[in-house]
Amino acid sequence: MNSSPRIPGWSRRAFMTALLSPLGYLGYRVAAHNQWIIVTRNARSFDRGTEPKVFPAQSQLSMLVVGDTGKDTQRRAEVVQAMRRHARWSRPDAAIILGDNFYERGVESVDDPRFDSDFESLFDRKSFDIPFYACLGNHDVGGDADAQVQYTKRSQRWKMPSRYFKTSHRAGGATVDIFVLDTNTLDLDDDATDQQLKWLRAELAASQADYKIVAGHHPAISGGQHEVTPSVAKHLSPIFSEFNVDVYLSGHDHDLQLLDSGEGWLQVVSGAGSKLRSTSWIDETRFAEATAGFCWLVANESELSLSFYSSTQRLCTYVVPAKVPGPMLAIANP
Repeated sequence: MNSSPRIPGWSRRAFMTALLSPLGYLGYRVAAHNQWIIVTRNARSFDRGTEPKVFPAQSQLSMLVVGDTGKDTQRRAEVVQAMRRHARWSRPDAAIILGDNFYERGVESVDDPRFDSDFESLFDRKSFDIPFYACLGNHDVGGDADAQVQYTKRSQRWKMPSRYFKTSHRAGGATVDIFVLDTNTLDLDDDATDQQLKWLRAELAASQADYKIVAGHHPAISGGQHEVTPSVAKHLSPIFSEFNVDVYLSGHDHDLQLLDSGEGWLQVVSGAGSKLRSTSWIDETRFAEATAGFCWLVANESELSLSFYSSTQRLCTYVVPAKVPGPMLAIANP
């Protein structure tokens, strides 16, 4: 006679749930990490805004912004093709690429053929005869990061004169200063960190530009799957607030995001140039989408606009009025 106690049905269900839940969660994390499941969590309603018009030449600054383009994927081909179509009517003056330019371990030397396959041929000169201002991502420093600096002397379009640098532009009657960082060094907390932060503070303090834009690989605010690197947020956020930075551009998270710091500066994440991961709306989010795409930044005397695009359509446009509005400019339709 079997005297073993019988387990009630509800207890068996509870036991099986307790057993399978961790396995299900582990399976979900594996699927998410391998990009088998890609979702946008906690999305809220938002105003898609109005796509900017194209002003006459010399009366605006038009820039394409994309990050994490260093892997040859179908998504990358679609994003670059979308940028190519966009450039035909938006007439960009320049582009910014936000790091992880060469997966998985950067380039081996200045002669690495990937400079051609993942930059020169990818962003063909016929479609993009403009300067590309580039910063270093965490995958780039796995190889010869200085080779990406040296390649500036080889290419007419690749612009990385040093690991961090400044470039200045006209936007009609307005001026734009862009400060490109190597955020990899900010996590070291050593002399290289101190030197770069000292440089950034001095350059921002001296800048009289109407718009101050900073670009780096790692975000200071993000709802993406990568957790924000604490040292990046710790070092950069107070500097952005102190020196009236308008926008911080970054990649690293493989999605599109716009976030409001609440301290006077905006965070753009545009790291969906070749890979894609899930993302989430958080308190600071004004827009987020787990889709491959890029950002279009336009500055003029009246405003700074940030538009996000997938490979097929415009997703959102956010406008920041100029601090001291200039005269209205004549609008030319694209």
